[in-house]
Amino acid sequence: MKPNFQRGIRVNFSTEFVVEGGDFSTLEVRAGTDGKFHYFYDTKSNRLIKHFVIDDRPRVATLCNVFLIKKDDGYSPRLKFWKKDKTKADKPTLEFKLADNADTRTIKALVDTADAYKNFWTLIDFLQSYKGVELPPNQFKVVTAQSAQLVEQLRGADRASVIEAVRSVLGSSLTQADIHLMTNRKAQLDYFGRLLADESFFEAERVKYGRDGKEALWEHFFEENPWIFGYGLNLISCRTFDDGKLERYTTGGDLFRGAAKRSDAVLRSRGFVSSLLFCEIKTHATPLLEVKAYREPDVYQASRELTGAVSQVQKTADKAVRGIGHYIETHTEKDGTPTDIEYSTVRPKQVVVIGDARQFQQNGRVNGERFSSFEFYRRGITDVEIITFDELYQRAQFIVQD
Repeated sequence: MKPNFQRGIRVNFSTEFVVEGGDFSTLEVRAGTDGKFHYFYDTKSNRLIKHFVIDDRPRVATLCNVFLIKKDDGYSPRLKFWKKDKTKADKPTLEFKLADNADTRTIKALVDTADAYKNFWTLIDFLQSYKGVELPPNQFKVVTAQSAQLVEQLRGADRASVIEAVRSVLGSSLTQADIHLMTNRKAQLDYFGRLLADESFFEAERVKYGRDGKEALWEHFFEENPWIFGYGLNLISCRTFDDGKLERYTTGGDLFRGAAKRSDAVLRSRGFVSSLLFCEIKTHATPLLEVKAYREPDVYQASRELTGAVSQVQKTADKAVRGIGHYIETHTEKDGTPTDIEYSTVRPKQVVVIGDARQFQQNGRVNGERFSSFEFYRRGITDVEIITFDELYQRAQFIVQD
C-alpha cells in the first residue's frame, strides 16, 4: 500500500475492507474504472472496495469479492470467495498441491469459511440492509421444530383442522376469542362491504336478525365487531366501557348517574387512565345534506338527521359528564364493588357515524358543491367528529390489511 498525496488528500490504493471492526456506514456505491461494474466506495479513506476480508490470519486471509451490476434503480450483488497467501506478493491466491492418486482426483474447488462465519454473516447482513442493493426475491427462513411442525399440519388442511393445529402448538392459552379474531376479521370486512353496497342484502339481514330498523342492524354489527369501532373511530385502541354492550344508558339507567339519556355506543381508550368516547350511530343511507339548495344554487345545508345526531351526542356527553362531577372517576358495579377502570371526564370524544360519501356522486362524478358544503359543515364542528360509513369501512380495511 503506497500513500499518495494529491490536493491535500491521502489516497489509499488498497481495495480491501476488513469486516471485523470495519465501519460500514462510510460505504457508498460508485462505478468502477471500467464503468461496467459498480463497487462500494469508502468515503473515509477515499478508495474503492472490491475485497471484504472476513478472516485475517498471519499467513492466509479469506476474502469475499463483491461487485454490483446496475439493475433498474438498484444493484444486484455478485460474490466470489478466495484465499489469499500473504507470504507471496507475486502470487497472492493460495495454492494447494494435492497428491495425484484416485482419492484426490475428484476433489472440487472450494473455499472454507468456517473460521470466518461471524464476519461472513456480518457482510451478508450489510448487503441485505443496504438501500439500493437487491437480493434474489426468494425468501428462506430458519424456523424452530415446533414451527415446522405447525407448517406441516396446516399444509392443505381445512379450516377446522387449521384451528385445531394452531391450538395444539400454542397450547390451552389460545382462547376461542383469539381464534375468532384470527379467522373472522376478513370475513366480517367483506360482510361490512356488502351491507354498504347491496340494499337487498342489507334488508334480508335486517329481517334475519329481527331488527326493527336500519340503525338497529348497524348497532348489532358493531356489537359483534367491536374491533372496527375500537380502532376505526380514531385509530387509538378503544374498547367497550366495561364488558357490556356498546349501547348504554349514560344517565339515569345507569352507567353513570343523572336523568335518563341513551348513547348508541360508549367506549373508553386503553391506557392507565381511560378517556371516554360517546358515539351516535345512524345508517349509511341517512342523508348528509338537504336535497334542495339553501337560497343560492350552490349552497347546501346539513340534513336534519345530521344536525340532530350532532346535537344528540353533544347533549348525551354533557349530561353524563355533569352527572359524574369529577375529572378522574373510578368505576363501580351496581352493588358498589369497585373495578379496575379509572376514566377521565375531561372533554370526552364525541363521534357521529352517518351516511355515505357516495351520496355526492352524480353521473359518475362527485358533485363538488354538495361535497364542499358537507366538508365545511363537519370541519366547523370542533367537538364532534363526523365519520361516514364508507370512511369507517376504509379504516377497518386498513386494520385488516395491516
